[in-house]
Amino acid sequence: MTIRPFITFLLFLPTLIFGQSQSELTASQIVDSSLAFIGGEQRISKIESSRIDYLLIQPDNTTAIINEQVKSGKKYVQSILSKTHAPQTTFFDGDKISRVNGNSVVHLTDLQLKEEVRLKTYNQIQYGYKKLGYQLSRLPDQKFNNFDCFVINASASNGYTTMNFFDKTNFRLIMVVYPNGNKSLMTDYVFKDGVLFNSQILNTLSNSDEILILKLQTVEINPTISDIWFKCPYADKVEIPQYIKIGKFISSNGADTRFTRTEISMDYEDEKGSIVLRRFLVWGIVSPDSFGLIDEEALKDNNKSSKSQIVVRVVSWDDTGYVCQWITDTHTDTQDYKIVK
Repeated sequence: MTIRPFITFLLFLPTLIFGQSQSELTASQIVDSSLAFIGGEQRISKIESSRIDYLLIQPDNTTAIINEQVKSGKKYVQSILSKTHAPQTTFFDGDKISRVNGNSVVHLTDLQLKEEVRLKTYNQIQYGYKKLGYQLSRLPDQKFNNFDCFVINASASNGYTTMNFFDKTNFRLIMVVYPNGNKSLMTDYVFKDGVLFNSQILNTLSNSDEILILKLQTVEINPTISDIWFKCPYADKVEIPQYIKIGKFISSNGADTRFTRTEISMDYEDEKGSIVLRRFLVWGIVSPDSFGLIDEEALKDNNKSSKSQIVVRVVSWDDTGYVCQWITDTHTDTQDYKIVK
């Protein structure tokens, strides 16, 4: 732990706990102390949006990229993309939850799931408990091989309840047990702009010994995020409209990019309209809303290795443009494009 976060921890630590034994601390005091350690409520409250990428390592050692984008306390989207498994997206626009898994589209109404996703609109779950008015209650402490923990139940008004384990040495939240029995174990962390983000998370599913590992790749705080990201574009079928499949497009964030997409290629152009790069494409690589790209030169050289290929997934769109996630063997990013009419 660096010196600055430790000093911040001391400054924000509630004076109430000094002189108290650990057994006398209330659940609220423990959560407040945890908030102080991870950056303090004042600093956390300044995070209005975030964009985070994780590398997901699955039990069979295949990998995927998880992209999560948040408008704090309001909206959430999680997009998962790999070259070997069907992609998934969970959309929450502040009201409705939808999940796209490969070819299937499900609009969810379960109150427990909605509460879980509402919590995900906060990067630091302790802060979510406080902002959403969760009732906190202390349970008996538990000791593990490497940790001695305070244990706190956090309950929403609809009964959704998580069990939370806080390290007694610094009040860091190290494990969450969800109502369905799934667990998240936070094994490492980093500070970004003075706020803690978990950099390695081990997830287990109930009734399973398999472990899914999340490794933090990038964190962007307070990016501008288009509302297109949070709205599920599908009613009941995964299908891309023709005006997204074919047309002229220009990036509306990130690197300045413009191209014309046809049925078989994407022709990248400079500001004068001259083609500077051509990539050939095929739709339906891992799902109906995704396509594969390969450079013209690689195709001419008969280079069919995965390193030369890009997988792009159209996550959502409206009548002005679309947003997408893409991966190669070594890189990933998201991009917003507007339609050039």
